[in-house]
Amino acid sequence: MQNNGTKRISRSYHIPLPMFDDAFFRFQKKHVFPANILLTVVLLLIAGVYIHAAIKDSSNTLVYLLIVACFAIIMVRWYKTFKLRRAVHNALKEIESDTYELTVYDDRLVIHTEEAPQEESADEPAEEAKKTADSPADEASPDGNGFQQIFPEEPVRKNPVEDTEIVFGPDVKIYEFPEYFMVYLVKRNFYVIPKKDFSEDEIETLKKLFHV
Repeated sequence: MQNNGTKRISRSYHIPLPMFDDAFFRFQKKHVFPANILLTVVLLLIAGVYIHAAIKDSSNTLVYLLIVACFAIIMVRWYKTFKLRRAVHNALKEIESDTYELTVYDDRLVIHTEEAPQEESADEPAEEAKKTADSPADEASPDGNGFQQIFPEEPVRKNPVEDTEIVFGPDVKIYEFPEYFMVYLVKRNFYVIPKKDFSEDEIETLKKLFHV
């Protein structure tokens, strides 16, 4: 990670799920829908040619198959687009409570992810305590020394999410919307920075740094 550049803003924020849904729709509208529309228009024109051929020669069964194929490709393309949006929405439900910390420098930004603690069932600790109390100390471990009750094994911890560093450049496009900024890494990924967690002065500073 680079260390040059002056730190301008450091702020924690949270992304509500409806905001990310809106951002993903805008992302698709800007970068996915145009390609879908172009493909749809081309295939409709091709289908039109085949329909004209079918009218002239109704005995040509291959033409009908090609017409069906054109419409099938269009439907599958749009279906996958909307299916992906639903899949992303469901996946984000698991990380909706995560907290992010944005640090903005003159030449880059860094996003740190703080995962929300996983909720544990209230019945599990009580059940574990009952097992411990009912079992003799020398049966707690294969060695029979009872240390398992005194120093229980630590729960498995997830590896922390690595910080995301984004250096400003031609491959980074930043868009401003009424409620958030969208940082788009061309053909890779995008990130949402909600305005609600920043002061008016900080938002103006972000606009200047993001050139939006």
